[in-house]
Amino acid sequence: MEPKKAIRHLFLAFVIALSWGVGYVQAQQSTYTEIWNNLNKTRDSLLDQRTHLQERADRINEQIAELQRQLDIVNNYLRDTDRNIRDVEDALRRVR
Repeated sequence: MEPKKAIRHLFLAFVIALSWGVGYVQAQQSTYTEIWNNLNKTRDSLLDQRTHLQERADRINEQIAELQRQLDIVNNYLRDTDRNIRDVEDALRRVR
């Protein structure tokens, strides 16, 4: 093979390899960019979900606090009623 022809073949092989390498790097960069964008979207969605869940948890905690307040009132009434029952029973024993 002639030296000029051999150099042309080598040069052509180099250009093909370089083109393939550049294409591969661009494809990888595109893939990494897509992955980056998808991860950002996922993170944003998870942050939104967390915000909604926290708001729901806060509302439930408010409901629990209100129910606890109501339970405390009922328990106070029960305690007062138990005390009144004991007082009446003590009075009944003394009257006998």
